Amino acid sequence: MNRKTFAVLPGLFALLALAACSSSSKSTPSSTTDPEPAVQGKMQAPVVVNAQFENSSARITVRFDAPATGVRVEVHGLDGLVVIGQPTLANNVNFPQATTATYDVLYTPGAGRSHLVVSVSGEFKGAQRTRVATFAIGTPTDSQRSSQATKAEGAEGERIKVMPADTQ
Repeated sequence: MNRKTFAVLPGLFALLALAACSSSSKSTPSSTTDPEPAVQGKMQAPVVVNAQFENSSARITVRFDAPATGVRVEVHGLDGLVVIGQPTLANNVNFPQATTATYDVLYTPGAGRSHLVVSVSGEFKGAQRTRVATFAIGTPTDSQRSSQATKAEGAEGERIKVMPADTQ
């Protein structure tokens, strides 16, 4: 054998080994169903939260897309909104899959635009999960529109407001 053969042979063996590794790492799905979509961000509770508003009341609807145990549903106000009554709507309640729970909430809105926050937490499919939904109420005032926030764009073009820190 000549010198060129000794130089080419190790490279050929390396390519064969690389091809064997890459072909064995490919796997075929074991089931015929579509895999679950990739989740981006934090895992959330498999619930859908909706709200219907009328005057100073809201009807909150929570649909459970998976069985849930030890569920806690709470409401809070932001930006001046005050919830009238107890903020805890459900505590340590179990819900089977495809169940819908409805709650009526009274509130006093804040000046301009304020927000009603609904938090649903519990154990879903053996894991502790939470979902938070926020609903805007009212029209923003001029001062709320021209906040001192710096406006920027995220990596995917979404609008981001960078708020100044509270130094109290």
